[in-house]
Amino acid sequence: MGVVKHQSLKSSILIYVGFAIGGINTLLLFPNFFTSAEFGLTRIMMDLGIILVPFCTFSTGTMVNRFYPYYASHLPKKDNDLAGWVLLASILGFLLFVAGTFIFKGLIIRKFGTNSPLFIDYFYLLYPFVLGMVLYSVFESYSWSRHETVMPNSLKEIGTRLFTMLLIGLYIAKLLTFTGFMWWFSLSYVLALFALLIYLRKKNLLDITFKLSKVTRRLFKRMVVYSLSIMGATICVLVAQNIDALIISSFKGLDQAAHLAIATYMATLIQVPQRSIAGIATPVMAQSWKDKNIAKIEEIYQKSALLQLVAALFIFLCIWLNIDNIYRIMPMEFAAAKYVVLMLGISKVIDMGTGVNQQLIGTSRYWRFELTSSIILAALSIPLNYFLIKKHGIIGSGYSSLISMFVFNTIRYFFIWKRFGLQPFSFNTLKALAIALLAYGLCLLIPSTGNVYADILIDSSVFAVLFGSGILVTKVSMDINSTFIILLNRLVKRKT
Repeated sequence: MGVVKHQSLKSSILIYVGFAIGGINTLLLFPNFFTSAEFGLTRIMMDLGIILVPFCTFSTGTMVNRFYPYYASHLPKKDNDLAGWVLLASILGFLLFVAGTFIFKGLIIRKFGTNSPLFIDYFYLLYPFVLGMVLYSVFESYSWSRHETVMPNSLKEIGTRLFTMLLIGLYIAKLLTFTGFMWWFSLSYVLALFALLIYLRKKNLLDITFKLSKVTRRLFKRMVVYSLSIMGATICVLVAQNIDALIISSFKGLDQAAHLAIATYMATLIQVPQRSIAGIATPVMAQSWKDKNIAKIEEIYQKSALLQLVAALFIFLCIWLNIDNIYRIMPMEFAAAKYVVLMLGISKVIDMGTGVNQQLIGTSRYWRFELTSSIILAALSIPLNYFLIKKHGIIGSGYSSLISMFVFNTIRYFFIWKRFGLQPFSFNTLKALAIALLAYGLCLLIPSTGNVYADILIDSSVFAVLFGSGILVTKVSMDINSTFIILLNRLVKRKT
């Protein structure tokens, strides 16, 4: 767990820096200098890109992490053809996506042409945007399999957002038209891809060959079945998590999609530690299954659940404590999604509190259950979003997310418990919940200063001190305590 803990800490810091930059873009710049429809267009492109990546790559990124240990132990680096074939498969998947847009062009226009005409006007920019995301995803997964997580996270989380901020600045200064802005925005992942390739080349990690190896011949059928199954599972999950913006755009227009984007952004902040832990835990778990090291898997599962729960509670309650002040720094109409933040936030806490269950199942011999559980999630989420958004508007997406994610994680929890005899909870789980609620309740007593930014700073600081002290004093997680001591010692050494 030490490797996971320390690398995830570094990755989390980088991702949060990126999210801080993204927060400036999402909460301040886009709402105040773009129309809601223009802002909504950038969010719809991002949501579609996220959904289309596993389709175009056939989820080979997950497959790389699952099977790379076999390649590494049986082949020299120069003969490792895994990345080469994954690259070819992803290019083929992208071409299938392009063909599909031409086949279903009429349907796309009918669904979005009336309420979201701007999406139709700029639809062609999806091609470079999705291509960049697809190829970046391929080499990001390849980097993770080589235990290189910091640079891919830096480029994806910080680099693309800094580039977007630069484009916004050029647009505000009238050095770019909106069309010019969208063109460059669509190329953001292409530029990140070039930077990642240069980095991998300099580290002598860019080993691409198309010569068919003995390992590929032996494992090909297993890898294809695995990739297609995980692709179905991943697409189901991503559709379930992102379909709300597409449905809202179709029913209500891009303005409502922009309002939802703010709520989704704040909820996504909660998941940052999960993203970094998952990226690092996946290859470690894959190796542990190969070595039949169940003790290591149990350790990662239980400790990740506790670490993720503590992080999720802290971030979610810090956001909700300041929710009214956060919305005061934006145009008034964006506050329509306030309670969507609450619903999405609770769903993220539930998801993170159950640990790296997706990675545990996906790298085990029961990986096919990943598809089964994900189909259930999609089967719940899509109709729930459709009917609840149609009936209740934007808040309906929050209800849908909370219901579907609770059912989804409950199913996975019982499956892991039954099949492996593992479960992520302990008495420390209850302690973390109690400390979080107590700290939140005490912070509600803090009087307002009348200044939005001062209130956010004071409330967040007091909550951080109360919550952090409670976690450390009661020793909820020894990983958190040991990390705190290490950081404290480093700080003391620097001062001396």
